[in-house]
Amino acid sequence: MTRLTFIDRRWPDSPPFQQIARDWCQDQSCLLLDLIWRGYDQLLSQDLSEVLFSGDDEAREESLNFLLAIRIDQCKSGDAPFSVVHQPPEQTKRKRGKGRSPQPDIGFVLYAYPRTIWPLEAKVLARETDTGPYLDEINNNFVTGRYATFSSEGAMLGYFFRGNAEVIFAGIAAGLQQTPKPHPRFPDRPHRISGHRRDDVAHPGSPREFTCHHLLLHIPTADEHTPRYE
Repeated sequence: MTRLTFIDRRWPDSPPFQQIARDWCQDQSCLLLDLIWRGYDQLLSQDLSEVLFSGDDEAREESLNFLLAIRIDQCKSGDAPFSVVHQPPEQTKRKRGKGRSPQPDIGFVLYAYPRTIWPLEAKVLARETDTGPYLDEINNNFVTGRYATFSSEGAMLGYFFRGNAEVIFAGIAAGLQQTPKPHPRFPDRPHRISGHRRDDVAHPGSPREFTCHHLLLHIPTADEHTPRYE
């Protein structure tokens, strides 16, 4: 018999829980995505406008994720029913004993049911063609339900320092063997959507249909000041 974590016992799996998770994750999607973009704008204006990124910086992805989580939380309203958490644990696929749970980079976590996580995973795209690790996260974590176990949506963030966002999207499309579509609520942002079928999920309650949002976030550097979105 699989041993449960405290979080599993405190918020036991049940059809009502699964329904709450599905409804919240779908209904709040546009709100959460708007917060990501607003948090990114704050990251640009409060942090990256003061000190530009450098090719010599270490822990680039870690630093950006940590600061972005703070800036997203800063944009949240006081009555929001969720928290912005840096590296929340997705415990369904954890290894028994002292195994560490899978942890997406950032998660929107519902206060009333913290097992419900709307996750964000980020990858630094050093070059326009550097989409392999980005695609691996989708196939190995999102599509399997290792991340977004009880959510039908989640987001991939691509931090890019130079190049053309449309070229990056073309590489993502080739790797997914489908063309991600623009999001109707964010037509002026480098934001696309792809749909996926989960055939082998982490949990019987995992939604079978999954929507992945693709957000490309330009990070100014000392030798590149202007984002190229088109």
